[in-house]
Amino acid sequence: MSKFFNETRKAQDWSSQQARPEGLDISRVMQAIQEPLTALKASKEASLSACRKWRLPESSASPALYPKNDLPNVAAESYRTLRTRVLRLQSQKGFRSLVVSSAVPGEGKTMTTLNLALCCAQLSQLRILAVDGDLRSSGLTFALGHAPSPGLGEILTGESTFEGAVLATDVPNLYVLGAGSSVASASGLYSGDRWKEFVGWSTENFDLILVDSPPILPLADFEQIAGACDAVLVVVRALHAQRDSLKKAAGLVDAQKLIGVVLNASPQDRTDVSYNYYAAYGSRG
Repeated sequence: MSKFFNETRKAQDWSSQQARPEGLDISRVMQAIQEPLTALKASKEASLSACRKWRLPESSASPALYPKNDLPNVAAESYRTLRTRVLRLQSQKGFRSLVVSSAVPGEGKTMTTLNLALCCAQLSQLRILAVDGDLRSSGLTFALGHAPSPGLGEILTGESTFEGAVLATDVPNLYVLGAGSSVASASGLYSGDRWKEFVGWSTENFDLILVDSPPILPLADFEQIAGACDAVLVVVRALHAQRDSLKKAAGLVDAQKLIGVVLNASPQDRTDVSYNYYAAYGSRG
């Protein structure tokens, strides 16, 4: 038995020597791998350090799940469920930029965008950016407590740098970008290169970008916004959008980018408490 053990040990030692070339310093190899990653992280931190600070509003009457809002836990749980499904799809498909839209106004896309962003930011490993891409109504900007200019409008006109317009909120890991105050045509702004450049910069600095876009109908803005982004999530409010509108909207969404549909404000059985609260608090925007 002793002889067998010795021979086995010799074989293991020989195998280890073959697997590790003479003179190879594993610690230096690991350092060489980590150095670029560390430099990249430092670069991101430096880029975002220029962002202005912004405190999110506190209002118990708001349907947004702000940290100090006194809203039922079941409302937050519904958005956490949505977060889980979106992040699972992200791990499968690898998207970084997600457009949240609806066929027509009033479906709940803005509150869905904001609450999904808040829920995702609760995960310490994720850095989230919520963008108000609806330059016509600025719904997310108002929901954020009138996020100040410069915003996306100034970015698209070249009046502001990316990091000069993005706001770092008092919620860890959550950054926001308001619509700004540009008076230029919204569709004209999105037709330039600045939007694509901004999306590219955002994907380098954030783990997930959520864009609250204008409704799909009847404007051209949605197609221009979605064209530069990886994925699309559509919000449909029950008993609100007409079937014909939904069909037309579906025809304008790239099927390869559509990751799902959020059914909002559905008149479900009241025994389904979680969904009822989701319907109650997710029906604006």
